[in-house]
Amino acid sequence: MAMHLTFSWLLLWLPNAAAGAGGSDAPGIETARLYGNLNAYAYYFTDLLVGSPQSQLTSVIIDTGSHLLGFPCGGCDHCGNHLEPAIDVGKSQTAEWMPCTGKPFCDGCSENRCKYQEKYSEGSAISGHWFEDYVKLGDVFQENPPVKARMGCHDSENKLFFTQEANGIMGLAPKDGYQMPATANILQDLFRDKKHVDASVFSICLATWGGLLSVGGDNAKYHTAGMNWIPMGIKGYYSVTPKSMMVDDRLVAAIPDDFGSAVVDTGTTLTYFPPAVFNNLIAAIDAYCALPDKCKGQRLEGHPHCWKFKSVTDQNEEMPAIRQAAFPTIKMKFRYTEESVEVHWRPETYLSKRVRVGELCYAFQPMAKVDQTILGISFLLHKDAVFDVSKQRLGIVDANCPPHYKIPTKLSLWGLLSDPSWLLQSRLSVCLPLLVALSGAGFLLMAFRVWRMSSAFHASRVASAECPFIE
Repeated sequence: MAMHLTFSWLLLWLPNAAAGAGGSDAPGIETARLYGNLNAYAYYFTDLLVGSPQSQLTSVIIDTGSHLLGFPCGGCDHCGNHLEPAIDVGKSQTAEWMPCTGKPFCDGCSENRCKYQEKYSEGSAISGHWFEDYVKLGDVFQENPPVKARMGCHDSENKLFFTQEANGIMGLAPKDGYQMPATANILQDLFRDKKHVDASVFSICLATWGGLLSVGGDNAKYHTAGMNWIPMGIKGYYSVTPKSMMVDDRLVAAIPDDFGSAVVDTGTTLTYFPPAVFNNLIAAIDAYCALPDKCKGQRLEGHPHCWKFKSVTDQNEEMPAIRQAAFPTIKMKFRYTEESVEVHWRPETYLSKRVRVGELCYAFQPMAKVDQTILGISFLLHKDAVFDVSKQRLGIVDANCPPHYKIPTKLSLWGLLSDPSWLLQSRLSVCLPLLVALSGAGFLLMAFRVWRMSSAFHASRVASAECPFIE
């Protein structure tokens, strides 16, 4: 029975794990699958393979708002329970702890090992030691090259880093310099051995579940409209300049100063605006929804910024229901020399924060203390965001991004049997009917084997009856 279950699982997983596993249809572009979801995870992440000759799998949040690449290692004093086992640095023959001498990025020294400490705006923090080793973007099915890079080995995690499912974080923001250009990021380290890949250009395409990270360009085959290019600052973060915002014919914000400084941050779940912009935006949506035949949902009691869609019984029904409910599109203009580029923020993305199935809230909030705009995951959903660092520009285009799902490496056979929810969060990018068909084929195979064994046993009984033993 166990053999049959294992066989059936392999039937389901292996062919599809290899499909879309990496590479690209376009020359000079390498890709890696993204996993995650705004509600189930609150972030998106990818896989890394660390060490040699036998590499170890770890998972890292993609974060354009930070710089550190790091994850828990064996012996961590205070680390959470994550998707993959902690990296055992001792198992790698190529790992080297970074000494303290001559390293300006060291935050301290312990046993001649260079230390780091990082604190984040929401209060979480990580600390550990730097080491160098071979690392490869993606998992065993993806064909990206291993290169030697500097990584962080966490000794301690707290708050969100301790409780998150992904192991670590991969900061994609431009680095602060030291002995490299100020515009360099970790992707340029990971692809420096591939001369045909321009790692100063990368794109992040976010689907409802998972997506795609492309290095060297973007995958236009997923785009559903023309690309909008916006000037982008790269001084430690990726910044843009919103110029105005409108809902229908109502002006929400009129000048860049209304937005304050604005950054694009895939490590932030929601989108944040200065309080004045937020209040104007809510008022504009409310005015639009007061019109006849608009916003055909029911206000959720006790939650003025949430809506209930009675006909929805499944998460897959939410986006079509929102599209049919006639909510407004939020139109943001960004400064582009003497002209303006308009980007549409559609209701199926700004109404994506779930309370329960069919009960959805606005995925934007006011900033608490400062006049700043953070364009987070909720703004980038169902778009391909192209970070062209060398030309200092950001491309944004509507896209049907490819979905991907994740099976935790540490999930046991008993876990597979006792909790079938893994079927909905596996690496498979296939539909449920195909899963049912393949599972049915496995059970038919088992039934056929039982029938053959039964037939053989019956035939032996008949033969024994026809040829009785004679003394």
